[in-house]
Amino acid sequence: MWFRKNGDRPGPALVLSGGGSMGALQAGMLRVLIARGLRPSRIVGTSVGALNGAFLAFNPGAEGADRLVETWRGLASERYMRNSPMRVAYRLASRQRCLFSNDFLRELIAEHAVEDDFAAAQVPLHITATNMTSGQKRVFSEGPVSQAVLASTAIPGIFPPIDIDGASYIDGGVVAHLDLDTAVEAGSRDVLAIDLSHCFEEPEPKSALGVVSRTVDIVMRHRVERDMTRLRGAARITLLQPEVSEGHGVGDLSQATRLLELGESLAEQSAEQCFDTRGRLRPGVVSVSPAPLLAAGSAVSGRVRC
Repeated sequence: MWFRKNGDRPGPALVLSGGGSMGALQAGMLRVLIARGLRPSRIVGTSVGALNGAFLAFNPGAEGADRLVETWRGLASERYMRNSPMRVAYRLASRQRCLFSNDFLRELIAEHAVEDDFAAAQVPLHITATNMTSGQKRVFSEGPVSQAVLASTAIPGIFPPIDIDGASYIDGGVVAHLDLDTAVEAGSRDVLAIDLSHCFEEPEPKSALGVVSRTVDIVMRHRVERDMTRLRGAARITLLQPEVSEGHGVGDLSQATRLLELGESLAEQSAEQCFDTRGRLRPGVVSVSPAPLLAAGSAVSGRVRC
């Protein structure tokens, strides 16, 4: 066991970042961590981290983590941003607010929802979204979970904004890709976070979309680094940071099975570096990367800064 018996001490808060299809990698990591004893006292999720976090909040424990992995495995044949160039051109010309429908996500949430109410979660759940008008962060922790998850995953321009309480909301990653602040403000003094901002590496983008994507990645990474520095004295934060040098598009789930397996390998490699001899989290950043990427039976290398 990596995690010590908590006794009366609450488990760490679990903070999950966004990352599109890399949510499969995140799910694989979670399966290993939970099998080894992780029992979060609360869960904070953004974008795909909100999807994974909501599932685990209602299905905590090893059985729930196994079900989450199998859910991702079942999506390997899906491509939820499936559209023709002609249809994309039409949507742009007709001034619609998004390129793709979120029907796939709505169906996925409905299929796996235990009860569509934050109050029914077995672990306190917080989901981060962005108010499209004010640009302010909003953290949902009551009301319908489905609407909060759809808001948090509403990638600007890709999926439609979600109207809640008379306001429109978009992807929480716009303001808080990895919402450490919410965990600390809720009183958590031990935090385990999984940050996917070092996935989809493309040092020299070869397209306009690649330039935009790379720019967003850089902004997210600097924000995570800044928040880690700023909150260092407020909580013991352990940041697991998988580094993947390339990957498939945000909506391409074809590699879900391999990403799940990769996530499990990365968690096995990195988690030993995150805990002291008593099984307590050791604050710092643990960066791990596969070599070669996504190859069957690939080795895993790591850099630990704990």
